[in-house]
Amino acid sequence: MKLGFIGTGAISDAVIRGLLTSDYPVTEVIVSRRSPHISEKLAADFDRVRVEDDNQAIIDQADMIFLAVLPQLSEEILSKLQVSDDKKLVSLIATIPISDLKTWLKTNAQIDRAIPLPPVEHHRCVTAVYPGSSDVMALFEKLGGAVAAETIDAFDGYATGSALMATYFTVLDQSAKWMVAHGTDEGDARRYLAALFSGLAENTDKSPDQSFADLYKGHITAGGLNEQVAQTFLREKGGAAIHTALDEVFARIKAASKKS
Repeated sequence: MKLGFIGTGAISDAVIRGLLTSDYPVTEVIVSRRSPHISEKLAADFDRVRVEDDNQAIIDQADMIFLAVLPQLSEEILSKLQVSDDKKLVSLIATIPISDLKTWLKTNAQIDRAIPLPPVEHHRCVTAVYPGSSDVMALFEKLGGAVAAETIDAFDGYATGSALMATYFTVLDQSAKWMVAHGTDEGDARRYLAALFSGLAENTDKSPDQSFADLYKGHITAGGLNEQVAQTFLREKGGAAIHTALDEVFARIKAASKKS
């Protein structure tokens, strides 16, 4: 399988590194030179990566093409290209509908949208795909797993959920600052909290049949400290704040999709 990448940013870098360190059958990865510091490093690190200056040449030579340009530049870049109907495409471009991509690329080729996140580099992240073509799902399974969204609203819901990454680090940062203020070494606080949350994530991953509510019950003692912090979080409108933030992000995604 020859893979092509039009747009070589951080997410393309993570996907390529993840695939080339997996058993996915890649014979060659052809990447656009932009961004040069990423594409050239990929070519230096992997003998199966080749840098190409011509985006149309990438499309013509690859079996599956990943579109990873900036949303605001997508029409300008893609409308100059032509894709035959027998190609397979995966769009990593946020908010741009498949119908627009087909119009710009003058094609009726198979197109899926996907939301890979940085941990795919280490095969540690589930990727949301829409509509979920079998070959695209099989590829992302090698990077930690894949889920197929049945509707575009469900797909946009996954995109909204991915916006929680910075909130996760904010929780860790605020917790570490509180511990440091009470005498904990900063490095030790980071190490402790990172291991704690990593362990919780592993427990969750290994308990696929348990709901988050069930896991909550399994990690508290009635009237205990964990329950106290969770209930305080809810009492102080932490849950409502998350719902409000996600509602606003979802609305922003929908609005951006309509403008494209």
